[in-house]
Amino acid sequence: MSKLNPHRRSPRSAGIALLASLCGAGAVGYLLVVGTSLVPLAPEHAVESEVSTVSELSPVPVGPVGRIQVHVTDRAQAYVQNLTCEGSSETDPAACARLGDLIQDAGGEDSSSNPFAEVSEDAVCTDKEYGPQEALITGVWDGVEIETTVKRTDSCEEARWERLRPLTEPLA
Repeated sequence: MSKLNPHRRSPRSAGIALLASLCGAGAVGYLLVVGTSLVPLAPEHAVESEVSTVSELSPVPVGPVGRIQVHVTDRAQAYVQNLTCEGSSETDPAACARLGDLIQDAGGEDSSSNPFAEVSEDAVCTDKEYGPQEALITGVWDGVEIETTVKRTDSCEEARWERLRPLTEPLA
């Protein structure tokens, strides 16, 4: 009969310890090789002209950008007004933000509910005339060329007139 030695290691536990140490060494080696390649290197020679400051950058427009001219006629009177929007909510007229919100709410420039879009020929409109006013709107709005006429001759055109009220009413 043999006595069991409780302090004696089995060959399995030695293999597991060897495998664990090899995995640890592999992980450290991987970090040294791959980890150092992820650290950006500083340029050896910095040239003064290559350094630019943020103050030299032009501000990015946050609002709508466009130039629109509106010719409004109303029986015996007519007026022309120009709307220039540069994308700055601080310096642009209030009509720029109102028109930008209107187009965004309508689903963008390509949407059928776009206030600049002509009334569809198959639209069902009442024949009621809402007024003699007419507006010719031309220009560029957010890179899209605009040329449309808005009248108040039926309910569909009246709806467009009301949506485009930021342009058809006198600008402040």
